[in-house]
Amino acid sequence: MPFHHPMKPPQEQRRLRKGFILRLWVAAGAMALLLLLLCGRLLYLQWMQHAGLLLESDRNRMDILPELPVRGRILDRNGVVLADNRPGYRLELIPERVERLDATLNYLAGALHWSERRLKRIRRRIARSRPDRPVLLQDKLSWPEAAPIASRQHHWPGIQVTASSLRVYPLGPLTAHAVGYLAVASAEDLRRGYHSGEYVGRSGVERTMEQRLRGKPGYRIEEVDAHGRRLRTLLRTPPQDGRDLRLSIDLRLQQTAAHALGGRTGAVVVLEVESGRLLVLLSKPGFDPNAFITGMTPTAWRRLRDDPRNPLLDRAIQAAYPPASTMKLITAISGLEHHIPLARATDQCSGHIELADRTLRCWKKSGHGTINLTRAIAESCDIYFYHLGEALGISRMRQTAQEWGLGAPTGVELPAEARGYFPGATPRMARRRWYQGETMITAIGQGRVTATPIQIARLAAAIANGGKLLRPTLLADSAPQIVRRIAIDPRHLRYVRRAMHRVVSAPHGTAHTAFLGARIVVAGKTGTAQVVHTRRDARGKPRRGTVRFAERDHAWFMGFAPFDAPRIAFAIFIEHGGHGGSAAAPVARAIVDRYFRDHPGLPGRKAR
Repeated sequence: MPFHHPMKPPQEQRRLRKGFILRLWVAAGAMALLLLLLCGRLLYLQWMQHAGLLLESDRNRMDILPELPVRGRILDRNGVVLADNRPGYRLELIPERVERLDATLNYLAGALHWSERRLKRIRRRIARSRPDRPVLLQDKLSWPEAAPIASRQHHWPGIQVTASSLRVYPLGPLTAHAVGYLAVASAEDLRRGYHSGEYVGRSGVERTMEQRLRGKPGYRIEEVDAHGRRLRTLLRTPPQDGRDLRLSIDLRLQQTAAHALGGRTGAVVVLEVESGRLLVLLSKPGFDPNAFITGMTPTAWRRLRDDPRNPLLDRAIQAAYPPASTMKLITAISGLEHHIPLARATDQCSGHIELADRTLRCWKKSGHGTINLTRAIAESCDIYFYHLGEALGISRMRQTAQEWGLGAPTGVELPAEARGYFPGATPRMARRRWYQGETMITAIGQGRVTATPIQIARLAAAIANGGKLLRPTLLADSAPQIVRRIAIDPRHLRYVRRAMHRVVSAPHGTAHTAFLGARIVVAGKTGTAQVVHTRRDARGKPRRGTVRFAERDHAWFMGFAPFDAPRIAFAIFIEHGGHGGSAAAPVARAIVDRYFRDHPGLPGRKAR
């Protein structure tokens, strides 16, 4: 029997029909609203965000990789390579391309034998870097090290092995201070436009000539798939390699200076008298700049940094010492130029003078007797210059010293050059009393006055070339740069130059022994800088056996050659070397002999 639904009243059926129609309209409206929103979003993406999304799409499809230029070489004046490049390989990682960072790094750590500490450093470097830029993991890889990783790059998306050049310094410590070294770009360098893993000059001409040596980086745009694998190169802008830099340094002369200096601590500066070009710029002990390129452990760095001989210090330009008796040339010039009567008269040297409660002594305890300016320079009489300095006063000595370049940087193309110091009438000195004895010891290059070896070498060149104060330069193609032409009576300059010749040629000259039998006529001045006050007994004689190495005198010798037609000027400084005539002058002799052996046609030789 069929089932019959009970009939609903007509009113109820109309109410149900209206409810159904209402729900239908609500559903249709919701669908229309959703469709409208979808169309609006599509229009917004197509019109408003088209450029940005296209760029993002290209970024996902394309990879922009920097191409670093080959750094310019550094050569000596004769073309000998001082800084070169050799092939190497770099391992880099692009974080946003890596699918499994931990697994990738663990694989690389095993393949390259990374320590746990190095792995932690690499992780920190990745965390600090931009995800779309290559992060240097290791460079200086040989091909046997790089080949297994390069062959499996398709298994590890995001890593890449690229060919690069590795900086090498064939001569190591011999030219380390002048040439300098490189280090990996720091965070500050990255903000200045360098790329991660790029090397930047940190010292020497590597730093000051950075833009010339670096070149200009290029870039390469590559199409990649979703896994970061390279498909093809779309565009390449090649890098512009750095330009070679030729220095004025003469490597053969630099080697001669290093050999003559031996294992002692000190500096040698040799420059051309008329051009200011540096032929030798040596500081010992040196350091191996290759260690900064090949990688230095923290232990090795601490050992180098804490070495008591301070091999990182460029003593030729960054260290200022008491100039000792080389300062007597400034005192002599000042005395002549200011027409001090003693400069044209004689004085009595008994070996000491009494000054209030102090006794000022001459290096020759028996004294020099009756002595004039020429003999005082040749035999380095302290008593004469005590009296001449007292007659001059500190202000006039300071004025002369500044005219001849003391107390200010020379301007050589190297970083962190020291100024040296000359005391006198300054606001600093006005706050305390200035004593007569300070003026007198300043006249012989002791007390507060200091100078760098390059300043003393430039002083020697200015005396030799007639008063032209030059800016020393390390660049072989640099034209002479005259800082100032010093206004000096030519007769006074000839007087001082003849006295410097007597230092070497006179039997009692302080450097006579060092130049016995020399075939080149040299002019010079010795200096022996007292480091600590000499301990003396009740009779005033130096006590024996009480001077430690760190308390020994510093040795100086400066001058020029040949005497009649000067070509080169020099300054030799030996830390705790003792007497300038016996310690520093033989180094100058070796340099002069080598220079004129390499230039046999130059005048200035003694007749046979």
